[in-house]
Amino acid sequence: MAAIHNDVESLKKFKGELLDTSDNLKDQLSRTEAAIEEVAAVWGDSQFVKFKEGFDQDKDVIKPLCDDIEEF
Repeated sequence: MAAIHNDVESLKKFKGELLDTSDNLKDQLSRTEAAIEEVAAVWGDSQFVKFKEGFDQDKDVIKPLCDDIEEF
């Protein structure tokens, strides 16, 4: 059986990077949502609706992913 080698400092660094990524994703998601709301006030055609629906679907995937990262 092969030996398992752990580098605790590398694992801590990786954890920090994952948490930073999660925070950045949530921040960018929030900024994008705010920008979409501003645009929605002046641009409401079918293409915008299609774009917003696609964004909402992506958002529904990104938020749980960030929660999972933080929980992990």
